[in-house]
Amino acid sequence: MPSKKDTLRQEPYNNKVYQVLQHLDNTEHKRLLKYLYSPYFNQSQTLTKLYEILFRNIEKGKPGFDREVVWQKLFPDEPFDDVNFRKYCSDLLKQVEGFMAQEIIARDETKQSINTLEFVVQRKIEVLYNSAFRQAREMVEKKPYRSLDYYFNTYLIERLNYAMMDFDVKVNMRANIEEISYNLDVFYWIEKVKLYSTALSHRKTGNYEYDIHFVHEIVHYLQNFPIDDIPELTVYYYTFLTLFDEENVENYYKLKALLDTYGGVMPQKEAVELYDSALHYCTGKLNKGIRPFLQEYFNLFENAIKKGIFLEKGELAPWRFNNIIGVAVRLGKLDWAESFVDTYKDYLPVDTRENTYTFNLARVYLYQKKYDKVLDLLRDIEYEDIGYNLISKAILTITYYELDEHDALDSFTESFRVFLNRHKNLPQQRRRSYLNLLKYVRRLTRLAPGDKDAIGKLRDEITRDKAVTVNHEWLLEKLAEL
Repeated sequence: MPSKKDTLRQEPYNNKVYQVLQHLDNTEHKRLLKYLYSPYFNQSQTLTKLYEILFRNIEKGKPGFDREVVWQKLFPDEPFDDVNFRKYCSDLLKQVEGFMAQEIIARDETKQSINTLEFVVQRKIEVLYNSAFRQAREMVEKKPYRSLDYYFNTYLIERLNYAMMDFDVKVNMRANIEEISYNLDVFYWIEKVKLYSTALSHRKTGNYEYDIHFVHEIVHYLQNFPIDDIPELTVYYYTFLTLFDEENVENYYKLKALLDTYGGVMPQKEAVELYDSALHYCTGKLNKGIRPFLQEYFNLFENAIKKGIFLEKGELAPWRFNNIIGVAVRLGKLDWAESFVDTYKDYLPVDTRENTYTFNLARVYLYQKKYDKVLDLLRDIEYEDIGYNLISKAILTITYYELDEHDALDSFTESFRVFLNRHKNLPQQRRRSYLNLLKYVRRLTRLAPGDKDAIGKLRDEITRDKAVTVNHEWLLEKLAEL
């Protein structure tokens, strides 16, 4: 029988460099191999060979490797040396980190041109001054939208221009000090307003407090500054005001108009964050019972999806898919919802695609009163996701009631009740909201049509408990029909 020591020795070794390499995709691994083969970056053939051995393990899906086996492949005639092996792994990690930095530089032509200009200025290569400066400016200016990076990069270029022209010793020329200051100011204002907006969001969602200096002074100054000339600053300024002064809906409408104008040309990551901020504002209003913001939520989402903003790396997040279908069916936009489910199904992540698709199609069918189709989709499905499972069971509860299948309804609601009580990790209020649905559906089925006293009493109870009852609107609608 193997000893505990032998068992531990047999477990695959998984160190930091191996874990990092597991995060790279196939194309990045190919470029990393070229990087390691380049003598400009790496002059150690041992490190290249070590990488190739580790990568073959990763390709096979292995969680780790045997250090002694890897060592024997590197040095067939030498005994295993743990200290040196760790040193080689550490050196390889440094090379991988260098590759990561190179990847970022290679993707950003603007940074490359600014780095070139900096080299030219530092080495005082006067013959390249004009062309290097012009190229850097052209790279910055060619983008259709002046984002935060535009002002930071322009600030850097103007600083290098100052150094290049040697204004510290040329007293008979006007320096570009105003240009340096202006771009630094705008960058600083945008970044500070962004940070304070984030702090406000964290305060609302997590009850965290942050001490951000000079924000109130900046906002006061911007009240008299022509911010409309700087779209990036204007967008973030109104994002801040929307969060800071929630009761003033004009700030929200101004932000919405700005997103409509600039959302499609700004960097996608920024656009996603800004649209989400506006959507969260709508959600806050809906939570206060201000129903017109259901349409606002829909309009914002539709605007963003048409611009391709929410298709991140070609995928639409399932929670976004769920949210917009929920909003659309509540607005009665059933044809739109069905078309959306079919059109955007293929943009869902592969691992959750089928579940998200069937779940949302069933929701649409429910509102379309196509109850037989709801049963076909959901009757034999158990979702791994507890949220999908709960909502789908609520949908089936409604469907059996609408089809007057009372025997099936009684049997199903009892199994649903057992399901709720079995899942002890469910938050108490969430469990209660579904149990209330089952309780009131059961009482609905036992009401006599025309029994005004019993109907009125049940209506009062559901209205009282609506905050802790799933589908309370549907329950009240069914009561009205009686």
